[in-house]
Amino acid sequence: MYLLKFDWNPSTGIDIIGDFKLHYYSLMWILAFIVGWFIMKRIYQREKISLEYLDPLFIYTVLATMIGARLGHVLFYQSELISEDFFSIFLPFSFKNGIKFTGFQGLASHGAAIGIIIGMYLYRRKYKYKSVIWILDRMVIPVAIGAVFIRIGNFINSEIIGKVTDSGLGVRFVQDQYNKYEIGDAAHTGIKNVNEAYAAVTNDPKFQYLL
Repeated sequence: MYLLKFDWNPSTGIDIIGDFKLHYYSLMWILAFIVGWFIMKRIYQREKISLEYLDPLFIYTVLATMIGARLGHVLFYQSELISEDFFSIFLPFSFKNGIKFTGFQGLASHGAAIGIIIGMYLYRRKYKYKSVIWILDRMVIPVAIGAVFIRIGNFINSEIIGKVTDSGLGVRFVQDQYNKYEIGDAAHTGIKNVNEAYAAVTNDPKFQYLL
């Protein structure tokens, strides 16, 4: 059983130009939106809904998801940004001690869920071809599958990990932010549950239903 334990210390992205890096976590978000668009296209075609409504739905969904996820993180976990670095909430830059590109470091899935519900309500007010319940009912499918991509991104980033375990499925997260000061001594970097992998299914009953 111990053969399944391994050290996890991957590259977090692809270097593009200078200090600019395309993070795998960001790539997972992009893939989630692309896959979601194709799924909704298939649903609209099957139910004979005009595809002219699809692109506006995609735009509303992307904006609602990202704004909701970002504000959810700030309000629930990093409210100090409001007073210390306000513009970094909305821009992928930090303005403390000069301007530095950081990307959006901090997105909350529950904030995204709230954002999507509000976004679909606003979308329905402009495009009245179906009820908001109908739209949300179909949106659950790409959202549930997209959540799996995000959890994969969390795993790559060594985020939202489980507790220290002696299970044969444990992983040593070398980049665990809570253990960075102990990286020099690998014995202190605990072997932990692959919480994101479990969460991709166990915390996503909609995805379980799809399976």
